[in-house]
Amino acid sequence: MNKFTKTSFIYLLIRSYASFLIRKWFSKIEVNGDARIPENEAVIFAPNHQNAFIDAMALLSTVPEPIVFWVRADIFQNKWIGKILQFLKLMPAYRMRNGYNNLKKNEESFKNSMDVLTNKQYLCLMPEGGQEEERRLRPLVKGIFRNAFAAQELLPEKEWVKIVPVGIDYGNYDKSGHHLIINYGRPISIKDYYELYKEKPAEAMNQIKENLHARIKDLMLDIQSKKYYSTFYSASYIYNYPMLEILQLEDNITNRLIARQKIINILHTAETANEPLLDELEKECTHWNNRYKETDLCAQTQEWDSWDMNLITQILYLVITFPLFLYSAIFNLIPFIVCKLAGKKVRGTGFEASVKFGLAAVLFPLVYIALILLFAVNKSPDAMTTFVFALSLPISFLFFLRYRWKFAYVKERLRNIFRKPIEGDKIILIMQQIISKYHN
Repeated sequence: MNKFTKTSFIYLLIRSYASFLIRKWFSKIEVNGDARIPENEAVIFAPNHQNAFIDAMALLSTVPEPIVFWVRADIFQNKWIGKILQFLKLMPAYRMRNGYNNLKKNEESFKNSMDVLTNKQYLCLMPEGGQEEERRLRPLVKGIFRNAFAAQELLPEKEWVKIVPVGIDYGNYDKSGHHLIINYGRPISIKDYYELYKEKPAEAMNQIKENLHARIKDLMLDIQSKKYYSTFYSASYIYNYPMLEILQLEDNITNRLIARQKIINILHTAETANEPLLDELEKECTHWNNRYKETDLCAQTQEWDSWDMNLITQILYLVITFPLFLYSAIFNLIPFIVCKLAGKKVRGTGFEASVKFGLAAVLFPLVYIALILLFAVNKSPDAMTTFVFALSLPISFLFFLRYRWKFAYVKERLRNIFRKPIEGDKIILIMQQIISKYHN
C-alpha cells in the first residue's frame, strides 16, 4: 500500500471536519442516487468540474469512504504545500500547459491510481480535464478512460472497474447560503467495453466517452448556447416555478433543477429554429441581470410579490434575534471580512469559494482559540463558564451565517413588494410564448 491507499486517523478527522463545514456552507443540499455508488469495487467518480476544490468537497461529504483525486499540478509547486495535499489524498495531474517534459511525471500519479483501484478504493478524475465557471459540460478528455482500462488489466477475472457519472449544481459558485445538488448517475462498467478495447482501443474509448458525456449531461444544467448563455441561465430561474407546474412536480430543489433542465432544452430547440423571440428575451434578461446579481435567490423571491405569513415570520425572527446577531458579529465579523477580502483577490478564477472556505476552516478556529485564552486570562472564570463561552463561538458563527441568509431573503422579498412591476414579469410572458411553441 502507498501513501494514497493508507488512511490515517488524522486524515479522517480532517475529512469529518471539512465535511461538516461544507454542509453548513450551503443553505440546502440534496443528494440523489448515492445508493448507486458501488461498494468494495474499483470505482472512478466522473463529475462535471466548475468550482475548484468545492467540487471535491461536495463528493467527499456525500460518500462513505475517502476519495483520491487527480488535481492540477501547478498547486504542488511549493514543496510543503505539495506534502500537505498528498496527505489529503490529492495527486498532481500534469498537462501540456505545464510543459511537455513534465508530462512524464504523470507516470507516478498513474501508478498510484492503479494501486488505489486495485485496492478497491475510490478515485476521482475530472473528465473535462479542467474547470470553467459556466454551467456547461465541455468535451471529455481520455485520461479517465486510460486509467480505467489500465486498472482493469490488473484486476482479477470477473471484477470490473466502474465509472460513476456525477452532476453537481450550485445556486452560486462563490457565495455561501445557496443550494447544492449532487446527482450520482448509473455506473458505467468497463465490462461492456473491454472486449472491444482489446481489439479496437480507440473505438472503445470513443464509445465509452460518448456514453459518459451523455450521462453527466443528464445530471446537471448544461447550457451549450454561447450566444445566449446568460439569457438562458437567467430565464431558467425566472421561469422555474411555472415550469414546475407544467411538469406537475413537487417543489424542491432537485425538481427545480429538472425544471431548469427542461427549460434549457426548449430554449436550445428555439435557438436551433432561429426563434426571433430569443432576441427580445435577451434584451429583457440583460436588463434583469443588471439589476439582480444573485440569480437563484432573486428569481425565486420574485415568485412572491405580496405579504404572506412566511415573510412576516422571517421579519419577526430577524427582529427578535437581532441581539444574538450582534453577539455573533462581535466575534465573527473580522475573520469573516478577512475571508471575504481574500476571496475577492481570486475572483473570476474559479477559486473564490475554495479560498474563502479553506481560509475560514483554519482562521475561525485560530481566532476562537485566541478569544478563549483571552477570556480565561482576563475574566478568570470557572471551567463551566469558559466551556459555555467556548461552545458559543462556533454556534455563533453558524447563527451569523444563517442570519445573513435570512436577511438577504427578506430584503429581496420587500424589494419585490415595493417595486412594481417586477422586471421578471416581462420575461415570463416571453417565455410563455416560447414554451407554448416548442414544448412537447
